[in-house]
Amino acid sequence: MKNFKWKELIFTLILMMIVGLIIGYSLATTKSLDQSDYIEIHKFGAIGDGKTDDTLAFRKASKERGIISLESGKTYLISKTIFLDLSTIKGIQGNNAKILVRGDIPAFHLTGNKIEDGAEPPSNVGLEDEFSAVIEGLHVYSNNHQGTALVLDGSFGVNISNSHFYSLKKGIELINKNRNVIITENQIWDMADYAIHYNNTNTHQSIISNNHISYAKIAILFENGDVHNTQLNSNDIEVGHSENDNTLNAVKVIASEVNSQFSQAQIVGNTIEDHFHAKEGLLNFYAETFDPSKIGTDDVPYIGMVELVGNEFSGSSKAIVLENSNDLIVNGNTFKIITEVFISIFTGGEGINITGNTFSGKINKDSGGRVLEVEGGKTGFNSSFRYFMFNNNSAYNLSENLINIKKKDGVKEEFNVSNLSMSNNIFNTTKATDYVIDINVPSLTNAIFSSNIITTGSNNALKITGENEGSLVIRDNIVNGLE
Repeated sequence: MKNFKWKELIFTLILMMIVGLIIGYSLATTKSLDQSDYIEIHKFGAIGDGKTDDTLAFRKASKERGIISLESGKTYLISKTIFLDLSTIKGIQGNNAKILVRGDIPAFHLTGNKIEDGAEPPSNVGLEDEFSAVIEGLHVYSNNHQGTALVLDGSFGVNISNSHFYSLKKGIELINKNRNVIITENQIWDMADYAIHYNNTNTHQSIISNNHISYAKIAILFENGDVHNTQLNSNDIEVGHSENDNTLNAVKVIASEVNSQFSQAQIVGNTIEDHFHAKEGLLNFYAETFDPSKIGTDDVPYIGMVELVGNEFSGSSKAIVLENSNDLIVNGNTFKIITEVFISIFTGGEGINITGNTFSGKINKDSGGRVLEVEGGKTGFNSSFRYFMFNNNSAYNLSENLINIKKKDGVKEEFNVSNLSMSNNIFNTTKATDYVIDINVPSLTNAIFSSNIITTGSNNALKITGENEGSLVIRDNIVNGLE
């Protein structure tokens, strides 16, 4: 029995020694591999004093394989673009070192081989070595608002996080085809042009979340191209001051070219603010009008399938401006101190659902503009505004007539309004206006106005005028305070 216990003990000790050796070897190997993955920039001659041009050192390092690693506390001056091949360079570990850009150039141009459309596995064969490049802890700036921090070109799965881009012309620019881009927990601010620019790009599956993005001509610009499946969530987006005093928008989407599309986007839980500088609204969607018979229905520019949910809009002349946009949900947002128009809709649109929002001015002050203004019609085209819902909203402490729907002056072509629901809203004006709700269009059919509560100092509550009116229901509304 004693011999058996001794044998068991000896066997256990030997087994533990073997396992320990295996684990130790494994850890050593892993550590060695991790260390070998890093391309330490100082080994290629980089000085990092903010005065010496380190461009050549970066270009040498970019020919290696691995992750470029910068030295904390250093400032590296770059005067020419550093091109990074994503099949060999797996990212940049910035360690909060700074890149000082001299000249109007991109600091880093990340190039992959994503040339096929789609994101499904067959379209990405051969790109495995390029997946999930990581840019982390990188600071990029200039002394004169020139240059761009990063350009993404043909990438798949690039992750940009915990970085700081400022005093540049642009922060991040996307061109050509990109897929699965993640931009999270960054500081991007003080841009002469755009903090993030989707520049005529074919980019699907991108996530922009938990960033601070502020002070630019346009904070985030989606300009033509083919952009789908975009998550813009939980960011602080603030505009006001801009380098050239030319602030336009916090977020702008432009589809002005044939076959340009922006769709399947969720804009959720952001604070979107201005300091009364943005000239074209906090959020602006513009789709050009084309004749489908001349270019084909599938090639008509399209902005739609977008959800604006749980955002805060404040401190601007206009909050949301939509032109020729469709299939849109505006739900559960808070709008405060918008001096001219909270939501503007031009040309026409269909499938727009504005539900459960709060629109307000300052208490006991004549402030806060019109809640909804629709100015339909476009010269050279017949247009319509249909399948529209404005329900369960609360609008109060405002000083304008709250709802105005009309045809644009001087337009001879048709503008038809149909299938409209405006129900269960609370409307309150603190200043005498002509009508709280004023609808003046050539044609209005299949519309219901019901169960609204209107408290006002105005002369009238609701006016509907037009040449062709039919199937209208007006019932169960409460109106109080008419003068």
